[in-house]
Amino acid sequence: MDDQTEYIIDKSTIDILSSDTRVTILTSLRERKKTNAELSKELSLKPSTIHHHLERLKESGLIESKEDGRKWVYYDLSPFGKAIFNPDKKMTLSIIISSILTFITGLAAFYTYFTLPRLDSRPLFPVFDDPFFLMFIVAIVSLFGQIIIILLIVRRNNTRIKRE
Repeated sequence: MDDQTEYIIDKSTIDILSSDTRVTILTSLRERKKTNAELSKELSLKPSTIHHHLERLKESGLIESKEDGRKWVYYDLSPFGKAIFNPDKKMTLSIIISSILTFITGLAAFYTYFTLPRLDSRPLFPVFDDPFFLMFIVAIVSLFGQIIIILLIVRRNNTRIKRE
């Protein structure tokens, strides 16, 4: 999926994804391609029910059917189906990079506040009448905000790795 193809999720796609059974089928197909019988056994549903859901998913373009040359028909995620389950990795990377840059900027602002030369003595932490009070608040908020964002991204990636 290195190409820059854009997929549009419209009302019909949302309608298809509103069924828990179809979402479970798509999740199962993330692992590998499977037949109707395998999915039926895995989900404990009748083959005719699975076939109905597979046809709806195929019509929407989320899965593809592939015959193996014998009597079996295998179902696999289409590029559109894969795109739904694996969003653009470049987006995640850009979020991480911007978070790290904002974190560094917050550290620089925090450092600047405490190392800035002053003519008069000042308290260790800023007070409301200090002209650099706003810079201090922005630095603290950006530091904590970016720590939270980075931890959430790392936690999400760890749970994704554990599931796979």
